[in-house]
Amino acid sequence: MRTVCVPAAAHQRPRPGAWPRIRAWLRLALCVALALLVLLVTAADAWLTALLGLPPLLPRVRRLAAAVARVVAAECRTCTSHLSDPGSDVVDAEVIDTDQEVWR
Repeated sequence: MRTVCVPAAAHQRPRPGAWPRIRAWLRLALCVALALLVLLVTAADAWLTALLGLPPLLPRVRRLAAAVARVVAAECRTCTSHLSDPGSDVVDAEVIDTDQEVWR
């Protein structure tokens, strides 16, 4: 395999516009800002819980947020399944298993 260097080809390629580069820099700045925010919240949680003598609150908050996210995701799935197939309705029912006879 041979590599050929063509200097004119680099000048003929279209350069990306300014918006993709700006978006990349904004995305990087947002990631750095969120990482700093997480560090600050973690440090504040550690300081406050050490001051009060409590166990850290962040793991509990994460578990609560995960539980809420699961409920919201289930509701979204139910809503989207209803929108994609409007003829099928979801029915909540209780099944009671008894040993009694059913009289008609």
